[in-house]
Amino acid sequence: MSGKVSVDERRRLVAESLQVGNPGNNARGLVGQTEPRAECQIELMVDEIRPYEHNPRRAENAKFDDIKESIRTSGLRSPLTVTRRPGESHFIVEAGGNTRLLALRQLWAETRDPRYQKLVVLFRPWRSERHVLTAHLIENEQRGEMTFWDKASGIVALKSRLEAELGRTLTLRPLEDALHAQGLSVNTATLGLYLYATERLRTLGEAVVEISGLDVKTLQPRLNALKRYVQARHSMSEDDLYVTVFEPIFRRIAEKYPHTGTFSVAATSEACEAALAAHLGETTQALRDALRANSVRERPDDPVHRPSDAAVATAGAAPAGQPAVAGDDLLVRARAFAQTAGLEDCVQPESTVAAGYRLSALPEAASASPERQRVWWLLATITGQVEHDAVTPISKPSELLLWLADPTDIAAGAFWELLACLRRTRAASAGAEVDGGPVRPAGEA
Repeated sequence: MSGKVSVDERRRLVAESLQVGNPGNNARGLVGQTEPRAECQIELMVDEIRPYEHNPRRAENAKFDDIKESIRTSGLRSPLTVTRRPGESHFIVEAGGNTRLLALRQLWAETRDPRYQKLVVLFRPWRSERHVLTAHLIENEQRGEMTFWDKASGIVALKSRLEAELGRTLTLRPLEDALHAQGLSVNTATLGLYLYATERLRTLGEAVVEISGLDVKTLQPRLNALKRYVQARHSMSEDDLYVTVFEPIFRRIAEKYPHTGTFSVAATSEACEAALAAHLGETTQALRDALRANSVRERPDDPVHRPSDAAVATAGAAPAGQPAVAGDDLLVRARAFAQTAGLEDCVQPESTVAAGYRLSALPEAASASPERQRVWWLLATITGQVEHDAVTPISKPSELLLWLADPTDIAAGAFWELLACLRRTRAASAGAEVDGGPVRPAGEA
């Protein structure tokens, strides 16, 4: 009998075992414990989760207020995905969700509502920095939330991580293959733009949020032409060219961008040309003539760079030493100048006036800016739309002269181009007959 358990005793033991409660949820206390080896849902305090600090999308989400209000009214519809670096106590967002996390943190701070304090999240074991960066790039790309500059910066950062892991530098084709293997579809042409922009245009890109791939694609060959010009005639490296000549222009644009909200590739290129000419002690026109000549020699069959029939036809009427001008060049220059102040929509083609354009009224949103008032007034003066004794936005002539003499000012450079074009147009029109009468110079009724 001593080695056996009675029926009554067995029943007592079973009854006691049934009274044991369910095991506690220890997922909440992962800190200091062994990480789960597979994906699982856990509950965390919102303060235990931090945004991913290397998130490539740096521009503020324009829909933040809407997202925050949606969480306030409907809660978090899909859980955040988090991970944790080895040795760290806090968690980070693993694949998108930084905006939602920020909204949750704000709601918790503002309301102290417990539903914003405790979150059920999807935990994924840590893999690598490369994996997290790639996951954020893919997530942001799918949502269409990245600017050109954010995307370029993210791809270049991922390139650095891949090279560190592989122990070698990746050229464009191997880089394209490596990114495809990560789930990112980027061709070599776009990769080339990303690398050039982040290396040479960082001063612009970090300030001019609207800069696009097309802007970079247009700007790069124009700056490359200047690089070839200075390397062929002067002992100046590409690094020195950018540091000494181009980057001061870029900084000036970056400083003005928050006030103007506009960016012009044409105005930027022309300012760089003027700055290089000043640095070399040459005239801007001589430098541009040389660039045009080089362009024709390098690509004689390219219709974009070949002189137009209209330009060739007017060459005999232009002053000695001045290049021929296409018939609508004055309108083009006027729009380029207007674009420096965001007023290009005010310049409307008008064939009945000698200037070739008519200026619409200054928008109310632009009227408060002295820079925009000056641009509009100068354009209107050329068309004859303002009286000679009208009140001007330029209080002192000396201010206008100093502005015009500033080789780094984008708008001033564009206005010099407009004036030069106006002089050529008047010279070419002198004595010509249109409909039996002389052509009136721009600005005259």
